[in-house]
Amino acid sequence: MAGFRLTVCLPGEAGERLDEAVGEALAPFWIDQDRDVHVDLRIWDHWRISGGSNRVGYRIRPGREGDPRIVHDQPLWDGTVEPSLPGWCAGGPRGLLVVRGRSERTAELAGAAWDHWQEVLREHPPARPWEDFRPDPLGRERSDYEAACIAAHAEYLAQTPVAPFRAWAAGLPADPAVDGFDSVLRAIEDPLGIFGSYSREAYVRYGAGWAAACENVLTLDGWWCEWGDDPLHGACDDPTACPHTPPPTREPEAVAAYLAGLPEDTLLVSVRCHV
Repeated sequence: MAGFRLTVCLPGEAGERLDEAVGEALAPFWIDQDRDVHVDLRIWDHWRISGGSNRVGYRIRPGREGDPRIVHDQPLWDGTVEPSLPGWCAGGPRGLLVVRGRSERTAELAGAAWDHWQEVLREHPPARPWEDFRPDPLGRERSDYEAACIAAHAEYLAQTPVAPFRAWAAGLPADPAVDGFDSVLRAIEDPLGIFGSYSREAYVRYGAGWAAACENVLTLDGWWCEWGDDPLHGACDDPTACPHTPPPTREPEAVAAYLAGLPEDTLLVSVRCHV
């Protein structure tokens, strides 16, 4: 089971009952539903509206940040509120959001970052992973543990090749064309973990999708479209017998085109599902 990000598309009037409408749209793909449906339609077990607090949702068009129809992250299970970062949100009417395709410039910068990390790896002795520095919380007060984590993380960041990479990222020139992806590189807290878990191709793809339209979408007419896979129609219990024509959303650019073509009042809601 893992996290999965999806844009749920809803008619504009659904904003008056947003949580309920999102749940209804997702219901045909609930893993524990009582209907006799194909196993491929049993996808998620819980979900939450999110994306503004971690910049994986949508950017707000300049000047529209105060619009009351903008959607922000739901509180966490314990009631903790996660405010949206400046200029970001978890959704809203399409006309208020930046909906665009993938960026060649951010892809180039992601590739350069991955290459530079490999270069500093070759030039310096092996580094210790963050797990070697992480303090043991057992028997510590919360404030003491947090302080110990901050000190340990500073020690982790000071080692090579982490420090040289961070110095390189800090020196990146300002470039509006990369949509803030330079700030993402400067804010990486665990380069060993990040670059160790991505191939170059995967990290370039991640960079290309920065600030782009979400690659996974639940369409207005109930198609679950996951990047690279065949769409699944929530109205049909068996995908192999579905008579309906699926939307052309197998590629990220097609998803961006679909979203950009929706009426301006259509709600785009960034949802994180546990699948």
